[in-house]
Amino acid sequence: MRIVSLSLGLVLLSAFSAYAQAPAPGAGAAPPSNATAMVVKFKVKEGMNEAFEKAFRDMEKGVASSEPGNITYDLFHLAGDPQTYVVFEHYRNPAAVAAHGKTEHARQLIAALNGLLDGRPDAMRLELVSSKQKP
Repeated sequence: MRIVSLSLGLVLLSAFSAYAQAPAPGAGAAPPSNATAMVVKFKVKEGMNEAFEKAFRDMEKGVASSEPGNITYDLFHLAGDPQTYVVFEHYRNPAAVAAHGKTEHARQLIAALNGLLDGRPDAMRLELVSSKQKP
């Protein structure tokens, strides 16, 4: 269980902060330097929905109060699958993404998710092509 917890923490920390960092020697390609958005899919263990949602509400408060570079931070529930959630995050620039991954509320989220997930999160980093919004 300790290895699973450590592995989960590393995956989440990577998802939050890997945008602006170079890969370790022997690792794959660096994350896209222009990535300013991310979609992360989580599968939550049965009976853990309330705790999962609370962890993200706490995270949203931290993002709203201390991350001026964040444009959107929304938690969605997959229609027809109550155990699958998707987070959509959008930031003004790659520096704001990197800053997000270093926050205390990001570290608290990682700790709060320990034991709540059924498998590893699936993160996709996105580069903006066009938008009706002005970031």
